[in-house]
This record gives sequence, structure tokens and C-alpha cells, in this order.
Amino acid sequence: MRRPHNAIRRRIITGLHAAGFTGLQPGHLAVFQWPTPDGLRPGVLAVRADASKQAMNHLLGQLEADGYIVRKPDPADRRTRVVHLTPRGNEALAVMEQIMEKVDAEWRQALGGEDYDRLQQALIKLNAHFEATGGNGAGPRNGHDAD
Repeated sequence: MRRPHNAIRRRIITGLHAAGFTGLQPGHLAVFQWPTPDGLRPGVLAVRADASKQAMNHLLGQLEADGYIVRKPDPADRRTRVVHLTPRGNEALAVMEQIMEKVDAEWRQALGGEDYDRLQQALIKLNAHFEATGGNGAGPRNGHDAD
């Protein structure tokens, strides 16, 4: 699974750079993963990326400085902030989605439709398992707080 993961990351970064988003680096993809970061708190993004809050806030600071996101007070809890994509961030996300559509079509052709559909369903089940077990398939995520 490592090789497909790395291939996708390379394709996305190469495509982003070709589209003019040269400041985005592989680490930034942790912020842009599905579903989008729009409206989420940094702590939630950190848990999704299996990163510390400090590391996530560092990435968010870089993305904010480059105009991809803004952090605004959470209307439900003014003590916290939420992430919102800017128009530039949405443009980058659209490029990522186009790249993934191409990868999806290529892999469907390489595996054949039936095998690709089975793979996709198996990965959806595996993702649900990770969600149910706290992210790593081995039980609750000790020490990780989403807030």
C-alpha cells in the first residue's frame, strides 16, 4: 500500500507545481485530505493527519502565509479557531481533485472495472474500521485529543 500512496502523493505535488502552486509540499497534503479542512478546528485536522497539534499548526501557518487558508474564530466557541479555504485554497483543491480523477481512471483501466470496484469497497471498509477503532486499527487513540 506504500507504493500506491507514494505514487499518488508524487502525482499530486507534481500536478500542483505544474499548475502554479509551487509552494505546496507533500506535508501540506495532510491538511487538504478528504474531506476538506473547511470549517474544522486545527486539533481535528491534527488527529486526522496523525500529527501533533503543534505540527499541524505549523503547516496551517505556512498555508495561511501563502494564502491557501484563513483561521477564524469558531462561532460556536470563540476560544477556538476554525480553518477555512480561501479562493486560492479551493483552486488548489480543484487541481488535486482533477489529478485524483485521472489516477482513478488509470487504476480502473489497469485493474479492470470489477477488480477496481472490489479494491475500492475493501478500502472503504478498512477506512470505516480505522474510524471505529480510533485511526490505527488497534484500539482507541491514547494521547490524541481532537479539540
